[in-house]
Amino acid sequence: MTVHRLSARSVKVILSAEELQFFVTEPDAAPDSPQMMRLLAVMLAQAERVSGIPFSQMPVTVELLRAQNGSLAVYFTAHSDQPEKPKRGRRDPVRLAARFTDKEALCECCGQLRAHAETVRSSILCRYRGAFVLSLGLRRSGAQTVHHILMEYGRPYRLSAIGRARLTEYGECIYDRDAVTRILSSRQSESPMDL
Repeated sequence: MTVHRLSARSVKVILSAEELQFFVTEPDAAPDSPQMMRLLAVMLAQAERVSGIPFSQMPVTVELLRAQNGSLAVYFTAHSDQPEKPKRGRRDPVRLAARFTDKEALCECCGQLRAHAETVRSSILCRYRGAFVLSLGLRRSGAQTVHHILMEYGRPYRLSAIGRARLTEYGECIYDRDAVTRILSSRQSESPMDL
């Protein structure tokens, strides 16, 4: 079991396929089964111990992502106890971007994002300073999961007004729409994308 601190309130815990089989004897155990609940409690305690984030004192969001190799990645995100005030423009899409120096990491990220197609409203790919910048417009409901996926494969890229202006002025737009789908389709075709 490995624990990676992602931010001040977020942790990723990875359980290998062998460890998962040790803890969960039912191969198709539901996330709310007693075995999985006990496993999540153990993982949460380990995450709190390693990261120092007081998960036991705050509400926690738990997200489970199962990899093709049988391993399990669990994201724990702590939230403050204070209720959020309603914000104006709540229906506006969330904008996130990540910078990739490796083409293969970009393709792997897009493969993971395919499972969250209902969350990704728009995607744009640019080349900027020898790296690729993938910019996404997201629905709020799944933005946190997509953020975790982006940060697993790439580095954060700030989409501030200056960041957007730099991309527009100095970057080269490769795909101005449907970048995730187009990257995956070019990867599977006989002519790989010329990035």
